[in-house]
Amino acid sequence: MIAVSDPERAAALARFPLSRVSEAFHDEMLGVLPPVHVRGAAGFYVSEAVTDDVHAQFVACHGRFYGANVALRDPASWITHAAIAAFDAAHPDPPVLDWYPADAADR
Repeated sequence: MIAVSDPERAAALARFPLSRVSEAFHDEMLGVLPPVHVRGAAGFYVSEAVTDDVHAQFVACHGRFYGANVALRDPASWITHAAIAAFDAAHPDPPVLDWYPADAADR
């Protein structure tokens, strides 16, 4: 695997920050490639990396669906139930994404 510089990793993480996603988006990612489940982590990760150790993570929580790019080697970047609670408190009516933010226009 080719090492990616910190600015590239940061850019990959910033392209898809913690967001509400549609159930259809969540379910499509669950079925597109074999999902990766990590013991102790919420939801699942898309097995194909965005770059280096950055993968998309998706979580179903209380009937809502969430997604973000996270760094597998950095558990602090993972979607947790606490991160979801903080997101919901800060964004009471967020847009619900039907696809990755940077690629939505291409769909």
